[in-house]
Amino acid sequence: MPFDAPKIFLPGFIVLFALGIFASICSANAQSPGTQAKTAPAYQSPPVKQGLNFSVGDRGLTSLWFNGQSLLRSNQEGELRPWKSAFRVALDVLFPPASSSISPPTKRGDTVDLSYPWGRVSCTYDKQGDKIAMRIEVSNASAKEIDQVSLRLLELNFPSTPKGGTLEAGMFGFGFKGPDWPLHRGPESIPSVADPRFVVPIVGVDYGTGAVDFCGDDLESSVDTPYSTNSQGKTSYPLVVTCRDIKPHASKTFNVSLRFGPSGSRVQDLSRDVLERYAKKYPFEVNWKDRRPIGAIFLAGPQINVASNPRRWIVNFGEIDVTNDKGKAAFRAALLKLADNSVQVLKDTGAQGMITWDPEGEEFLGDAYYGDPQLVSTLAPEMEFKNDGVKSVIDEYFEKFRAAGLRTGVCIRPQQIAMIEGRPVHQDTDDDHATEVIRERIAYAKQRWGCTLFYVDSTTTAVIGGRSYYPDVFKAVAGASPDVLLIPENESMRYFAYSAPLNSYMHHRVTSTPAGARMVYPKSFSVLMAPDGDRPEDHDALLSAVRHGDILLFNGWYSSDGVGKIKKLYEEASIVSNRDR
Repeated sequence: MPFDAPKIFLPGFIVLFALGIFASICSANAQSPGTQAKTAPAYQSPPVKQGLNFSVGDRGLTSLWFNGQSLLRSNQEGELRPWKSAFRVALDVLFPPASSSISPPTKRGDTVDLSYPWGRVSCTYDKQGDKIAMRIEVSNASAKEIDQVSLRLLELNFPSTPKGGTLEAGMFGFGFKGPDWPLHRGPESIPSVADPRFVVPIVGVDYGTGAVDFCGDDLESSVDTPYSTNSQGKTSYPLVVTCRDIKPHASKTFNVSLRFGPSGSRVQDLSRDVLERYAKKYPFEVNWKDRRPIGAIFLAGPQINVASNPRRWIVNFGEIDVTNDKGKAAFRAALLKLADNSVQVLKDTGAQGMITWDPEGEEFLGDAYYGDPQLVSTLAPEMEFKNDGVKSVIDEYFEKFRAAGLRTGVCIRPQQIAMIEGRPVHQDTDDDHATEVIRERIAYAKQRWGCTLFYVDSTTTAVIGGRSYYPDVFKAVAGASPDVLLIPENESMRYFAYSAPLNSYMHHRVTSTPAGARMVYPKSFSVLMAPDGDRPEDHDALLSAVRHGDILLFNGWYSSDGVGKIKKLYEEASIVSNRDR
């Protein structure tokens, strides 16, 4: 639990009193907790100069200019402040800070100090060309670890609505392709915070007359530009840094910066060192050279509704009877025929292999996909039918592809399945448990069917909603099975260091790996779902994606115009690539 959210229970009248005085607290020119700093001098505009110019007062920045443009409206906007709830501000007034056991640092003119009952925060400002480097030291005088502390460094007031955001990919690859949308008006799947556990900690902003990157230089803290309710026309944004994991009776230093440049400056121009530092700390580990297309094979579907076919198998248009041995024999023949047809389609397209969805069937629609190959015999017993043979039909199915020299794969999920009243129900898993579940299911499918391609469905901490699993989950899984390709459904930028996330051209017109991922990992790639091939207006974009190593995923169990388009894209990409050599 963060230190600033204690479980304190107050009488009702005190709570009302606290909330009542909050308005006066916000409007007052309040001093930092635990300090007796005198009122800052009147705000004065410095002479117009090119480049970066700023001044530091007792509480933070008192002015900030870049190329003659002022980015602070008042001294208050430049103050270093805790970033916390209104209720907590009221509590600080009711319970004034006690004296800290940590001795105050030697006062410097470019340093701001804040004192709290639990310790102290100091921030030192340093001008380095067109960069403000801020060294933040958090000292914990308490006997408990501080999970996190968030600080508002300042609030920038831009001359117009800024564009930009984090380099985060977001689910389905909607992520960073350049500052082409207003700040905080991008896809909902992309958070405003740049958390180094998921993404390089940079928020890039272009405000028309200039550009600025807000960076966590040492990759230890999260940086954020949450929307301020006090901003007018969405031009004013606080810059918030979150510092984590400060041990008891210890201090920890965090380094952040503001890097300024002309409008149109790229993240690579202003913050290349941070990109390189992140790639060094979390190196690219995907060792998958084959970028030929992959066929998707769906064995079941919700459109099938035949009483004798409860698992909803699509073979024979769903007209299957698995309730007796004769019907199971017919099912076996139909499934193996589908495998033969699929092999032909895959070979004609030049595919590297296939991924099979639904070897467990789709009997219980609300919980598909099950994503546990170990449950095939439980959920779809007809898949184990041998028809007096040596091998189960599901084993013969996968063997057809391996014999043709094609890779095999299955859809798996990180959630554990509990059988409740005879129905499989997915159970939420934390990161550690998800790692264990994925590794176990990969090991089973590799051992039984030789699978090396794994689409990982629902890669979030909850079946519905929740955050994406920490990238360390996929780092651990890839480390345990370096010979497989992981294709997670959800994604963050750092997922690209260990996997090839799935993005959908079919559903969302995503035509490439997000640019933010390639800024850090130039060799990163995605698996793009494109069962119908390309549209004329997107031909060049998908051709470029293939040339840069993205893999197209197509329906691999029947011939179609889409399959023909996929084949032509790869042929054209190969011709262009050979011409460039």
